[in-house]
Amino acid sequence: MRVLASAPAKIILFGEHSVVYGKPAIAAAINLRTYVRAEFNDSGRIKIEAHDIKTPGLIVSFSENEIYFESDYGKAAEVLSYVRQAIELVREEADVNGRGITVSITSQIPVGAGLGSSAAVAVATIGAVSKLLGLELTNEEIGKLGHRVELLVQGASSGIDPTVSAIGGIIHYEKGKFEHLPFMELPIVVGYTGSSGSTKELVAMVRRTYEEMPEIVEPILASMGKVVEKARETLLSELEEGQKLARLGRLMNINHGLLDALGVSTKKLSELVYAARTAGALGAKITGAGGGGCMYALAPERQSEVATAITIAGGTPMITEISREGLRIEEVLP
Repeated sequence: MRVLASAPAKIILFGEHSVVYGKPAIAAAINLRTYVRAEFNDSGRIKIEAHDIKTPGLIVSFSENEIYFESDYGKAAEVLSYVRQAIELVREEADVNGRGITVSITSQIPVGAGLGSSAAVAVATIGAVSKLLGLELTNEEIGKLGHRVELLVQGASSGIDPTVSAIGGIIHYEKGKFEHLPFMELPIVVGYTGSSGSTKELVAMVRRTYEEMPEIVEPILASMGKVVEKARETLLSELEEGQKLARLGRLMNINHGLLDALGVSTKKLSELVYAARTAGALGAKITGAGGGGCMYALAPERQSEVATAITIAGGTPMITEISREGLRIEEVLP
């Protein structure tokens, strides 16, 4: 038997960093996907093959408590730790009768770019392996297992990434609670700087600034929370689509300015953001922790032009849109 599953990347539409201080955030799944194929093998071992995650042809296998890497593959090897934990969690729920499992991974999501690549590979792995083992899990249950994987690997996780990857669409998050917002087509272009910042270090930097100047930073964080609520209000409203898009674009620009004030933008991120706006995007902002990674632009009817502008500015553009679907079982073969 062979099962192919896929799970999407995610972007933070609004509210990164302020969410650490109890403010809300809005995230969405996007149509960049990680694909995981799971099948039984006769070796009795778990074998993991990863392709197109920066290091094509990487093969990793582990048995019991031992894990073997053919080489040091940096970020790709980190992703595979999520795969291992995902498989082990699923195996706890089912009797595999000593049979081996081969998992093959192909991804469209850049690793370390702040697009939830780790969550996507964990969710897709749980989906494929659970189906292979005959477990009937809902996408919501798989999202919760994905959150457990992140806790095991990272030690801390809000659960935003695996939840969005598992159930798809647009999600409002506040203090551990998730709300599925009405789906809306958002034609976007993601711009990747080619480098990544350390989320841990950036969060710590904002914390130091907050502790040194709370009377200045607190209003910034409060304004970011209000931006999120205005965006939620807009998505829930009965405004015409064009009006919604225009307002969301303005809110993106405001949110980016507030993030820049916190010091988490970089020269390259700002260059991509302003290149996108100049090319006709309604709005553009950082997505994620900043310090590198990605920005995204809202560009109805201007995606091609915005992508070209991002390329000229030195970024890697990815034309995409919000994914209504989260985890998806692509095929099941005998």
